[in-house]
Amino acid sequence: MAFEEDILNAIKAVMPIDATIQVVPGVGCLNVGVSWKLNDDPERPNKMSKTIAITVSHEAAADFANASAADKTKAFNRINLFLKQNLAQFDPSHNAPKYDPPPTEKWIINTALVNG
Repeated sequence: MAFEEDILNAIKAVMPIDATIQVVPGVGCLNVGVSWKLNDDPERPNKMSKTIAITVSHEAAADFANASAADKTKAFNRINLFLKQNLAQFDPSHNAPKYDPPPTEKWIINTALVNG
């Protein structure tokens, strides 16, 4: 699916170079988990950031698939801006105990974002 590949490429372009990006099964059309090593705690050298859970709704994917080439370009510009703005405001640090999973922050790409 070209839309899935394009979204993954957009996520990779915005996230830190060492981020782990995983497609995760779920109820959304596309679910992506993103995290990276924080390197902020000498006692926990492998401590991971909060996880960013990015969900693309089925409706957003369908709207994108049915859009004209010009509208697809505009949609990707909006998606890239959304990702960049959210990342700029994102605080990856957390104080979750060593044996607990890091907290998760959810970002949703929906029809309003795709259609502007």
